[in-house]
Amino acid sequence: MLKRLEIKNFAIIDRLALEFGGGLNVFTGETGAGKSIIIEAIGFLLGERANSELIRTGASQAEVTGVFCVCALPKKLAADYGLKGPDFSVKRQLDPGGKTRGFFEGRPVTAAFLSGLGDALVDFHGQNEHQSLMKPEVQRALLDRYGRLEDDCAAYGSVFEERRRCFERMDSVSLSEEEKKRSLELYRFQVSEIESAALKVGEEEELQALYPRLANAQRLFTLSGRAYELLASGEAPAVPALEKALKEAGELAALDGTAEPIKESLSQALILLRDAGETLYRYSKGLDTDPEALDECLSRLDKIAVLKKKYGGSAAAALAYAAELKDRITGLEDSALDKKEISARLEKAEALLLKLAEALHARRLAAAKKLSAAVLREISRLGFKEVKFAAAVEAEEYRFTYHGMDSVEFMFSANPGYPLKPLKFTASGGEMSRVMLGLKTVLAASDNIPVLIFDEVDAGVGSTVGRLLGEKLFRLARTKQLFCVTHMPQIAAFSDAHFYVEKAVKNGTSAITVARLDPAQSAGEIARLLGGKLKSSELGLKHALELIKESRAVKESGPRDL
Repeated sequence: MLKRLEIKNFAIIDRLALEFGGGLNVFTGETGAGKSIIIEAIGFLLGERANSELIRTGASQAEVTGVFCVCALPKKLAADYGLKGPDFSVKRQLDPGGKTRGFFEGRPVTAAFLSGLGDALVDFHGQNEHQSLMKPEVQRALLDRYGRLEDDCAAYGSVFEERRRCFERMDSVSLSEEEKKRSLELYRFQVSEIESAALKVGEEEELQALYPRLANAQRLFTLSGRAYELLASGEAPAVPALEKALKEAGELAALDGTAEPIKESLSQALILLRDAGETLYRYSKGLDTDPEALDECLSRLDKIAVLKKKYGGSAAAALAYAAELKDRITGLEDSALDKKEISARLEKAEALLLKLAEALHARRLAAAKKLSAAVLREISRLGFKEVKFAAAVEAEEYRFTYHGMDSVEFMFSANPGYPLKPLKFTASGGEMSRVMLGLKTVLAASDNIPVLIFDEVDAGVGSTVGRLLGEKLFRLARTKQLFCVTHMPQIAAFSDAHFYVEKAVKNGTSAITVARLDPAQSAGEIARLLGGKLKSSELGLKHALELIKESRAVKESGPRDL
């Protein structure tokens, strides 16, 4: 789970340090107070795209740090990352140029690494996910995730790629000798250019982190050397002076026992100063002041930039393109093979592809049947009088795509007597919120993602359904850590931890503050949500306490099916 979150100069957040526990963590506050910015900061931390507009006005850099429990990761993943302690830290920074730097346990890492880590740790349900849920490709991905069809999809995708290569080789056979020669020359030159650069994924980020040290090496050497000298000699001999003060304090404590803490404080200060001095000495000796190292760093960064621009925008893309070019070269070099042999390979690939596609279709049908029943069971408890839901899977034989022959469509009806129709055409905003929560609940039960984030899952629902959502979120939070931004008192009443977000003007600039509410403060905030006023009335507070009492009864009733 996420145990601690520190946010500095992010959007309109000046500085925040928040501690979290397990269960349901709820954020409330006035509209526009900045609740969703906290969720956005977590997304940024875990690899989401960012631009310089996220840096707080007047700041030179935005930074988000998170401390997670190692127990949140699958054991294999924790072992792969080399994690042995109870916690691990993740940090990401953003500069005015739009460049980001990521760190995992203090080590530089790429945004792709953070994104992969985020996929294993957190499942986001943002305010725009209602729209993405309407896309058939998203619905197919959700179905495959629920059915654990990753291996089946990978096996199919591998053969699909083999079939594509066969088509390319067939095209190569049809090329003239002059065309083959020109293509081979171009492909070999491009492969040589990429391979000679010896690109490494993550190298650019490491060089960008190193560059400021090399560019300012002489200044850093001077500053660290001066600071070291000031600790032990010169105009302000800090260490010798402190040693003398400690000796005097020792005699003082011998005469008066109440002065012992003074002696101990001076002793600790002396230890810290000596440690700082040694650290400064090692730091200055470790600085590389060689101008050639700076030139090499800049040259390498320029080389990477050129290749990125030519071959896909990243080192990983350039390396993938080189691998693709090698396949093309092989195809052209092997074009001496006659069409009959290539046709035989193609026929074999298509036969296997059809077999795998049909097997994938059968597994998707089985998964769709289970998913439909599970989602229907969840959403039927969320205030629908009569509801229908089904994941429809249809296959068009020999229509091969990278994901199989199937089209997937979520079908929905909330009105008695009306047939199932595509979800995107029939569900209102409130109905979509409930369907999404039902899907998230079902998926949460089938995967190992430990943290779920809901940004205004209550959009478009009323108070009765809001209470049902609150209970659903609370029960889901018995097995997962949940973060929920909400305007509904019925949901806030079920919180394990209640945070109040407020926007105020600080030094002439807007800034966000976040306070964890105690039970009495939480009741007051719930009363405010009920009345929509800045301050709760006595009647509102009475109603809030009734809501909390009802939620407490649910909590004390013990576990129940989600």
